[in-house]
Amino acid sequence: MASTKTSKPDSSATRVLPPAAFDKLYWLRIGLGALAGVATEGTQLLYGGFDWSIGVSIGIGVYLVSYYAAWFTWYRGLPKEQQGKIYTTGIGGFAMVFLFTWMLFFTLQSVG
Repeated sequence: MASTKTSKPDSSATRVLPPAAFDKLYWLRIGLGALAGVATEGTQLLYGGFDWSIGVSIGIGVYLVSYYAAWFTWYRGLPKEQQGKIYTTGIGGFAMVFLFTWMLFFTLQSVG
């Protein structure tokens, strides 16, 4: 016996979904990671060198500023159970881009 049910595509598969609410925070932190890496090397050049802990402190400071800026501007009305996601979104990308740009500009400065 043949089935009378027809095969129709699911409407959710063809519908365009809006971007997730945390995408802008992720990409903001990627950009801030690059900016913090450049700023760290620039500060090191300006003051004639310093210990690595100051550079790490600059990176942590920029990340915390991004957390509070995001919380006060975009995610103030977020439910309590999702507020931890503001802190963790983009933390790995920020750290990797920050370290990469800091090492890149340190290397370029050392060679040149």
